[in-house]
Amino acid sequence: MREAARLFGDKGYHATSIADIIQSAGIARGTFYLYFDNKRAIFEELVDLLLDRLDHAIRLVDTGPEAPSARRQLLDNLHRVIELLDEERSLLAILLEGAVGLDRDFDDKLAEFYDRMARAIESSLILGLEFGMVRPCQTRVVSLAVLGGLKEVLHDLLLRTGPGAPRDVEALASSILDLYTRGVLVEGVSFA
Repeated sequence: MREAARLFGDKGYHATSIADIIQSAGIARGTFYLYFDNKRAIFEELVDLLLDRLDHAIRLVDTGPEAPSARRQLLDNLHRVIELLDEERSLLAILLEGAVGLDRDFDDKLAEFYDRMARAIESSLILGLEFGMVRPCQTRVVSLAVLGGLKEVLHDLLLRTGPGAPRDVEALASSILDLYTRGVLVEGVSFA
């Protein structure tokens, strides 16, 4: 499956053939068909695998007295997501570039995943409101802005830079979190 992920990430779904996958993986055609009915089946399994791993990388913030700070927990979440996607660039390329517009069913699957991520972010915002950590806002709008911003940052920093490009994941996670917790304006600046 690793070779299929690499090919889909490099060439795109439509330009990758079963023959390409078989040749790259060094397996017989019959072996491929023992595990997958067609190219679409392996593609879906790869995307499902990445979506599942992303779900498991994101943990709810623990507000208990013994828990690390909320900031530390959010940084850890971002760190895990960035590292996972950095390790799985081919799968990220599939998710952000190769799967979009594949067909209606697949678009619905991606939309459902992104909606699930937006709902998780919104739930965190609502919890933050309850604990007095988040200012009043339209939580759905903010959750979509956070998700969209994260997708663009990850797309740019992980897909547009070559593998092995130097990156400080902790600094990257901190910059992302600072944007959403502190904004970009100098404290005290007024637009009145």
